[in-house]
Amino acid sequence: MKHRQDTGSALVMAVFVLAMLSAMGIALMFMSRTEVRSSQADMRSKQVYYLAEAGMEAGRATLLILNGAGPFSDDLATYAGADGTLDFDPDTLQPTYDGDGNVTGLTGYGDDVPLIDPTVFGDGWYAAFMTNDAVNGTSPTDTNDRVVITGIGMSANNSIEIVQAVILRDVLIPPAAITLLGPTPNFVGGQSNPKEYIGEDCDGGGGVPNLFAPIVGVVGPAAEAAVEAGIGSDSAYNSGPYVGDDTFADLSDPSESTYGGPLNSIWTDCQALHDFVEKIRANADVVCTNGSSCTLPTPAPDNIIFVDDDYDITADGAGLILVTGALTTNGGVEWYGMLWAIGAGEYQRNGGGNATISGSILVADIAGPDGVYGNADDCTGGVGGFDTASFDENGGGIGDTMYCTDDIINALPAFPYELDEFRQH
Repeated sequence: MKHRQDTGSALVMAVFVLAMLSAMGIALMFMSRTEVRSSQADMRSKQVYYLAEAGMEAGRATLLILNGAGPFSDDLATYAGADGTLDFDPDTLQPTYDGDGNVTGLTGYGDDVPLIDPTVFGDGWYAAFMTNDAVNGTSPTDTNDRVVITGIGMSANNSIEIVQAVILRDVLIPPAAITLLGPTPNFVGGQSNPKEYIGEDCDGGGGVPNLFAPIVGVVGPAAEAAVEAGIGSDSAYNSGPYVGDDTFADLSDPSESTYGGPLNSIWTDCQALHDFVEKIRANADVVCTNGSSCTLPTPAPDNIIFVDDDYDITADGAGLILVTGALTTNGGVEWYGMLWAIGAGEYQRNGGGNATISGSILVADIAGPDGVYGNADDCTGGVGGFDTASFDENGGGIGDTMYCTDDIINALPAFPYELDEFRQH
């Protein structure tokens, strides 16, 4: 009888253990399903986040293609829609879907125009909008070269993610018709036949109305005194109401009659200027390391030409040309855009001719004690890394040198827009 009781107890224990194992198995199964669902939700969340980032980056790249180095205002006006107000609100955005769960569009953005409509990307979709930054609000006018790109990521399971980035247009407009950087530059203006140096923007035939730029711009009072010593005839220098040495300016001095606002630090920071030169090299259409065999492309306003050597321009041209050695132009050569001699810092215009240089000329010696740009001693000489820049116009003829923002802007390199701020909405 006792044996039968023991057997019954063992059976009960076995059933109990089996029940416990079954319960544990069911619990583990539910836990596994929960973890799978949680993992899938996390994966979907990451997927739409990366889709939103892709939309923002695609918007940034699209805007660069459409706008290049130009101002943002015309693009903002386009994407503001019919009412001219950028009233896009990401909080009201909603994707629309077809019967299979595919994204077919977006609603909730009023009459603003998408920069990129919903676009298939992998297993999801992205879109992008362009608005102004917080400083300019809903206005389509940009005053600080910054706008906001909103990227939207969407998936077939009704997931949506939004990211926003403030992007910055890298614009560097020389502040004078002839900008000479560094201590006590050497300036020799036209001495033989009458020359015309014009600081009124595009001679009043374009550009910014009533913008009277310095004809020769330098940094510091000693530098200003040095260049004024080479002025030659006062009557050759005209910038609207200003003539003669009133058109020569210390660009860092707000009391100057032609003062144009705070000076960009790149004009006083040798290493920053050096980095900018290399940025231009990386984005140039033509790079020459031997000036004697360098052939310029067909003139175009947006040409970027980099010559890592001495170079003599003998034919008309346009765009931006940067020469790290000595830059020479003939008096009969016309150029519309920017002539930059940054490196050895030597510019000379000689020979007869009546040609016009319209845009801006910039000269800076940052090559260091050896006078050769591209070596380890760059930015180690002079004052703050700058040695004496030299400008010499000794040719005959009646040649014009004119400040013109139209030609400058056309020649500005279209660098990729910088990401200034980023946030997940």
